[in-house]
Amino acid sequence: MKKNTKWILENKTNYEKIFEDKKEKKLDFVIENLIENRNLSLDTNFYFDPFDLKNIDIAIKRIFEAIKNNQKIYIYGDYDVDGITSVSLLYLALSELGANVDYYIPLRDEGYGLNKEAIQTLKNENADLIISVDCGINSIEEINFANELNLDFIITDHHEITGDIPQALAVINPKREENIYPFKYLAGVGTAFMVVYALYTEKNKLNDLEKYLDIVAIGTVADIVPLVSDNRKFVKRGLKILKNTRWIGIKQLIRKIFPDNWDTREYFAYDIGYIIAPIFNAAGRLEDAKQAVSLFIEEDGFKCLSIIDKLLENNTERKNIQKKILDLSIAEIEKKQLYNRNLILVANKSFHHGVIGIVASKILDKYYKPTIIMEIKENEGIATASCRSIDGLNIVECLNSVSDILIKYGGHSGAAGFTIKIENIKEFYERMDKFIEKNFDKELFVKKLKIENILAPYKVNYEFLKELEILEPYGAKNYTPIFAFKNCEYENLRFTRNSTEHLMLDIKKDGYYFKNCIFFGGGDYYDTILNSKNIDIAFKLKLETFKDRYMCKLQLEDIKNSNENIDFKDDYLELNGRDISFPIETVVYPKRLDIENPLNLIFNDYGVAITKDRTIIENLNSNLANILTVLKNKFNYNFTVKIKKKYLKSENINLHLEIDTIKNKNLKSFPLKEASIFKEIKNLLIGDFVYNSIQKKVLASIFKDKKPTLAIMDKGRGISTIVDTIKYYYEYKNMIVSINDGYKKADFYIFVFNFKYNVDLEGVFETLDKIKSNNILIISNKDFIISDFRYLKDNYSIPKNIEYIDYNEIEKFKKSDNFYYPFLTNKEKIKILDLVKEKKKVFATREVIIHF
Repeated sequence: MKKNTKWILENKTNYEKIFEDKKEKKLDFVIENLIENRNLSLDTNFYFDPFDLKNIDIAIKRIFEAIKNNQKIYIYGDYDVDGITSVSLLYLALSELGANVDYYIPLRDEGYGLNKEAIQTLKNENADLIISVDCGINSIEEINFANELNLDFIITDHHEITGDIPQALAVINPKREENIYPFKYLAGVGTAFMVVYALYTEKNKLNDLEKYLDIVAIGTVADIVPLVSDNRKFVKRGLKILKNTRWIGIKQLIRKIFPDNWDTREYFAYDIGYIIAPIFNAAGRLEDAKQAVSLFIEEDGFKCLSIIDKLLENNTERKNIQKKILDLSIAEIEKKQLYNRNLILVANKSFHHGVIGIVASKILDKYYKPTIIMEIKENEGIATASCRSIDGLNIVECLNSVSDILIKYGGHSGAAGFTIKIENIKEFYERMDKFIEKNFDKELFVKKLKIENILAPYKVNYEFLKELEILEPYGAKNYTPIFAFKNCEYENLRFTRNSTEHLMLDIKKDGYYFKNCIFFGGGDYYDTILNSKNIDIAFKLKLETFKDRYMCKLQLEDIKNSNENIDFKDDYLELNGRDISFPIETVVYPKRLDIENPLNLIFNDYGVAITKDRTIIENLNSNLANILTVLKNKFNYNFTVKIKKKYLKSENINLHLEIDTIKNKNLKSFPLKEASIFKEIKNLLIGDFVYNSIQKKVLASIFKDKKPTLAIMDKGRGISTIVDTIKYYYEYKNMIVSINDGYKKADFYIFVFNFKYNVDLEGVFETLDKIKSNNILIISNKDFIISDFRYLKDNYSIPKNIEYIDYNEIEKFKKSDNFYYPFLTNKEKIKILDLVKEKKKVFATREVIIHF
């Protein structure tokens, strides 16, 4: 069954950002917009003050007291990955500080959080101090019980505080209102790390902290907390440390699951969330989470291998159990057409409580309906359930409406759990279904797919995807961006090998070709695609490597028939060069490694080839070749290419190339007459256009009248053309021009002041006194006068038949024959300027002012 989706365009093309003058290479404007719209800090500064967390000073004092007196410390954790990593982190750090430390993690059957039986057990084992991690913030009764046992308790937790603060010795939680520390969304392991940070601060051991960050990264990503602010810093640093991890068990594990390149590959949040974390999670779901902790803290390599084998075995078993439950659930949903109800509920005595939450999530993703999966325990007369819900439908609110027939329940808006008597399941389903029907709008059941941008197909290249990695790590509040293409052709549609669950197809868009696009879970879309002449696709971008070759991959998220998706309009510009920052990097795979600069690019009927001494080394990939060819043929670009780096990997030679535009143009001939020199310079700089009014006045003042000149003019009126005209003329005469270079000895001096700020007049006059030359041009947007300088103030008017168009209206006009904007070719611009002369109506962006 296809998901019912509605595409929501998050960001339209920011034309103003594209039109900005690029003095130096910047990130692609699409990526800059993403960073800005998400308020994403790229700051990796790693300084925190853990003592800004309430009670952390009390906790540190008590821990050091326990270490000094060799008192027994127990760490009490949870059985999920956040709990496992929190326990491991604190155990390793306290052990290094000389503590007498052990740990306790309850079995899943004991339930989440603190329980009195466990606390009594630890007291019987001579515990003097218990430190909870990832749990305890709402355990009022349990902490009171510990107090009765005269057992000191430090709570470190990150969950919501639903009532009074427990009466523990210290309660550390980023969500406490009393904190000075501003970030409220640490994971349990992040909170535990703050305790370690404080301990190591007091011991002057901060240089030893970084080794723990891979553990912090694993727990933080696995717990799906927002990957922003401090969490982002933890994970970004932790991912870099992972391949050189200090922890033998982690090193052995990544060697096992990434055998080809475990020590050289870049690790991403995806690797943790979908490959590494589930291995640890399986231990807590099926058996005992303590074996996962043992992998973190074990220093014997052979023992680690044995633990890894057991964890991988558990994970395989978890996958098999999960698949069986998922298949049974889908079969029942399809048979009873439960997808037509407001709530999907499947209950079975063969289900395993350790994985029903994962299954509920997968059912939710497939049908986009709130989902409850139950394990029926016949011998106990009860069922335990895991709930997952859609955006805007608070599942706990729904459970509140039937609380009279629930034994216990809890959770939050998107996920919850409960226990119920078997005989009440039918009544529960009917009442929940009716409650949702009555209280929630049907529009909620249409999944909102947030599309970041309708992307121009030429964006999908190695350079763009490498730049996109600056947004990593992805996670909650910083999700992997989804882009879209409109009106695509497709071919080679097929199911993946041995499965009808997933689809693959090749996409063609505006002459660009993307092979082997995969749509996980897209099997139900086969007929939709087959019956569509053109399709719209929503996708994530991924830079994959296969046999050491980079591949730009489209991972499809949704597909629509273009004729039916009429509300979604293309809003990208055709390739123009202004939205590509040179130099750009690409990779080719030659057969030989003994290749050195200089290299050349050769354009031919087959694409673009890299050559060395007229020998073809390798061809650029077809999409990049297409980009360069358009820029060359339509906008008269010329390019240079050089080797940036090269190395031999296990399968292929990777030759990283840097392609740049040729910035320093030269005169093609050497005319003798002055007029011919200026004509050739003009043709080189602005082609068939003519100098505008202020450009003519400035150049006449300098070259005809030979006067020191002060020009007052606005940005966008062709300042660079004036400067380049002077520069090329003096270079042709083998003379030196100084541009914004103080009073260094030169034949001609040019000063262009920063238009964003006021001009420093005292500095100007001081510089002029030192230069003592008449060969000088000053350009400023601040109006002032310098004695003995010719004063020229720009004064122009725009013809009345030109109507200015704001950037956000560009897409309405860009196909028009009478719309002037910067991305047109010179030939197209001249054609529209001729309409202006003919007194015909013309629309234009503000850049048109350069011509008057």
